[in-house]
Amino acid sequence: MKWDSIETFFLDMDGTILDLAFDNYFWHDHIPRLYSKKNKISFNKAKIEFEEKYKKKRNTIEWYSLKFWSNELNINLDNELVKTKNRIKIFPGVYNFLNKLKSHKINIVLITNCPREMLNVKFTQAKLWGHFNIIISSEDFGYPKEADEFWKLLEKKFFFDKNKTVFIDDNVNVLECASKYGINHIFGIRCPDSSKKKQIIEEYLTLDNVSQFEEKFID
Repeated sequence: MKWDSIETFFLDMDGTILDLAFDNYFWHDHIPRLYSKKNKISFNKAKIEFEEKYKKKRNTIEWYSLKFWSNELNINLDNELVKTKNRIKIFPGVYNFLNKLKSHKINIVLITNCPREMLNVKFTQAKLWGHFNIIISSEDFGYPKEADEFWKLLEKKFFFDKNKTVFIDDNVNVLECASKYGINHIFGIRCPDSSKKKQIIEEYLTLDNVSQFEEKFID
């Protein structure tokens, strides 16, 4: 692949440019602890109960929604996000990679399932403002990236040539949906969470970190 063959670059956020360790901590440790305290039950019981509720919403827009879970649990998760924001970390090499894309005049588009209020906190904490031409949250469309409807609405939002678009994401379900939609150049992230082992992705070309893209895939 040549740089001049790429017009648009779709990038996921959590697990692709930001370390998914924060989200795994926030949703699977911090929230169960709050739930435990609020309901005066053990952490283990709280974790089981919350994970059961959480799992039922997987692959829906509510799964990602701070507003939904704040109402569901009667806990102000906006406040909890601010309290834990220092755990939000950007992966090494991301700024250089984004600057490289900009130097080649590539349209850099963030497409994320992260809701806007959470995205704003993460962007501020990670100093990402100004690095993207377009920022799209699936919350804007009412469908997560795992849904066909998301990609149809994305195409209505702005024009892009599917044959000249690259997409990087750590979620295989999302990559499958993008592939089905017709995006040819798709890459999976093997190391979305720095605290966990690499994930195995067999269906797509992969990289550990977006900073490897030029070295691995540009001629």
